[in-house]
Amino acid sequence: MTFQAPEASKRQRNRAAYAAFTEHIERLCRTDPGARAALRAGLRRDLDHPRTRPMHRLLTPRLPEGCDDKTAQAHYTVAALIAAQPRHTFSPDQGDDEDTADEHVAAEEQTSLQEGEPDEEVIPPGPTPYGASFGAALGQAVIAKGASMRKSAAESRINLLTRQSLRGIHLHLPAAVNQVRTTGTSIDWGQLLADLVDWPYQSGRISRRWLQDFYRITAGADQD
Repeated sequence: MTFQAPEASKRQRNRAAYAAFTEHIERLCRTDPGARAALRAGLRRDLDHPRTRPMHRLLTPRLPEGCDDKTAQAHYTVAALIAAQPRHTFSPDQGDDEDTADEHVAAEEQTSLQEGEPDEEVIPPGPTPYGASFGAALGQAVIAKGASMRKSAAESRINLLTRQSLRGIHLHLPAAVNQVRTTGTSIDWGQLLADLVDWPYQSGRISRRWLQDFYRITAGADQD
């Protein structure tokens, strides 16, 4: 118990930080077209690429204190992926509703913690219980009503992603994210950020979760 409580507290802090970062990026893209263009230009770029230079001003104040380059790259990649979504994604009405819903969920979680409920009831099992994995998003894209993504294509995509090195996952994610978004399926950006941060150290566990989530969701889908 003495070990689980600090670990649970750390996961909650990480969850809040990742959610706050992605919500800030979505809000920035919604209100500042210039910032959105600067972030979008960093897609598939590393931290030292000339195209990422405008991103430093926007993202550096939002990075975890003392983070290494791998963690920074994860934040830059997710920011670029969010900014690369179609313009209509950032409609004011939609964004306000999403922000309100996110704040409501966060408030409920904080209340549960303050009321002294057991850690295991507040936090789902697993090392990074932040939300739906990208594997789950791909699965939802397959079964979405009227979706154009075939199961075989999505399966090839998830298998490609889960075999990638750190550099490879950053390079291949944009195409996969674009496929998912064309079906109208939402992506849990906070969870994706968490997985990219952990990829250098736990890619095997993350890959297994992505694959399991994908096959669990698509198990009943018609075969091609």
